[in-house]
Amino acid sequence: MEENPLQISTVVGLEIGSINTRAFLFDVVEESYRLIASAVTPSTHIEPVFDIGDAIFEVLSRLQDVTGRVFLDHDANLIVPSQPGGEGIDCLVTTTSCVPDLKLAIFGLLNEVSMDSARKLANASYARIVEAISINDHRPYSAQLDAIVAAQPDLILFAGGTDNGANRSLQRIADLISTALRVLPRSNRPPVLFCGNPALADPMRQLFERHTKVRVADNLRPSLQEEVLEPAELELNEMIVEKTYEKVGGLQRIVPLCSISPRLSNHSFHRVIRFLGQKYDPAKGVLGVDIGATYSVASYANRVTSTLNTFHLGMGEGMADVLQGSKIQEISQWLDQPVPEDEVRDYLWQRSLYPNSLASSPLELSIELAAARRILQLIMRELNLRDACPSTRFEPILMSGSVLTRTATPAQSLLAILDGIQPQGISPVILDKHGVAATLGTLAEITPLLSVQVLESSAFTNLATVVNITSRARRGVTVSVARLDYSDGHTAEVEVKQGSIAVLPLPSGSKAQLYLKPVRRTEIEEVDSIAEPVLVNGGVCGVVLDARGRPLKMPADEQHRIALLKEWESLLNHQ
Repeated sequence: MEENPLQISTVVGLEIGSINTRAFLFDVVEESYRLIASAVTPSTHIEPVFDIGDAIFEVLSRLQDVTGRVFLDHDANLIVPSQPGGEGIDCLVTTTSCVPDLKLAIFGLLNEVSMDSARKLANASYARIVEAISINDHRPYSAQLDAIVAAQPDLILFAGGTDNGANRSLQRIADLISTALRVLPRSNRPPVLFCGNPALADPMRQLFERHTKVRVADNLRPSLQEEVLEPAELELNEMIVEKTYEKVGGLQRIVPLCSISPRLSNHSFHRVIRFLGQKYDPAKGVLGVDIGATYSVASYANRVTSTLNTFHLGMGEGMADVLQGSKIQEISQWLDQPVPEDEVRDYLWQRSLYPNSLASSPLELSIELAAARRILQLIMRELNLRDACPSTRFEPILMSGSVLTRTATPAQSLLAILDGIQPQGISPVILDKHGVAATLGTLAEITPLLSVQVLESSAFTNLATVVNITSRARRGVTVSVARLDYSDGHTAEVEVKQGSIAVLPLPSGSKAQLYLKPVRRTEIEEVDSIAEPVLVNGGVCGVVLDARGRPLKMPADEQHRIALLKEWESLLNHQ
């Protein structure tokens, strides 16, 4: 007898962030999974509570109040599994981005081989690289040892050697690590992940186990041409989760209630992007970006490859890195009114101290969206430097983050996304308005059908299908004429002018044929023009034709720049 794919009915997902804790209720409606309700409350792992359990109880209580259902018994215990009367739930999953600022030291052999792979592994994690040592390091042994001790890493990643390859060189580095562990106080000795030559796995385990905890994963570089990151990613994630248990009080107590152990939000988000990467145009790939308070996550995937990068950039604690890596003019240039630079800087530093605060005026919202643009620019620049994004043409772009969903209008969110990412070609833009993507990535391990059906539901907002047109014509010159043929036989037509945005209305859930007739030499999708009509999907902002150029350059004149920003937003608002 076949197992009913919908036998897991009532599901709750918890997303524990550094600022907020969210709860999502999923259930079966007309033989299909749907997101029924969500609730949010401030996280309580920091003072004065220092226990995330209070936030979990509060958010589940709020979810009860919103839905009228009963999830907790009279003793405030979660009812699992659900009861015949409808009380309780069948499944609980937890994801968390509430990860302490972990310092990671990486060790390997060749910079272009094992060290390169170790950096990719580290870049995908929430940990920050504070020291890197390879056999190419020209510092004296004593200086290397001093550097390790001074860095005080929370974790050590040790890679190197192909299968049955290097032996003596790895042993020399292992001796350095072992000496550093002996020097460090026992209470501060970091655990070690060895993911190098498997022939040395047992000797390495025996060497390091005298001083600290050790994990062994498959070799990152089985050969010079082959790279295998996933097994080591899983082990490193487990190490980070264990460190999170130590720092986030109360998190480990909910583990027995969960259907699977808590997962890290960045990798769960990446799981969703990898799934979408199998569905869409393989020549483009899917880009997903989640702007958080402390960390931001960028994931890219197509049918061949996928990359995950986690950045210490965000609208809360991560704002410090944004400001340190930017000139204030690179943020204030996106403001639609004149504001002194000191005022912009002060507001953003204040925002980093109180990340849960809401923008209380149009000016504050404008500053936050300007900072979001800068975060996206920094992410895209770093992805390019890391060669982690093979294309700047995406289908679709999936965006998440409260800075884009709490108080911004769809037009403001879309404009911030386009200005920050500056995609090329034809890109549908989707907004994760509830911040549920990471939870769906975790649920995919238990019930993939739920994740697929919710991804295809109204839980996600189609902002627009964006057609990016590149031309060398002068600003204001018509470069293309766009016509949209609707399914009911009606048509709409608009001229697209260089340096501007044009919009054709197309509601969410609708499809239409888009015809583009170039008036000047233009480029779309790496060809001069599109000869055949393109089937496009509707969105809250319709079909957007962006002819502002790539890279997007803002005028130096402040009045001209402000006028352009207001014009672009107005066009998107009145589609």
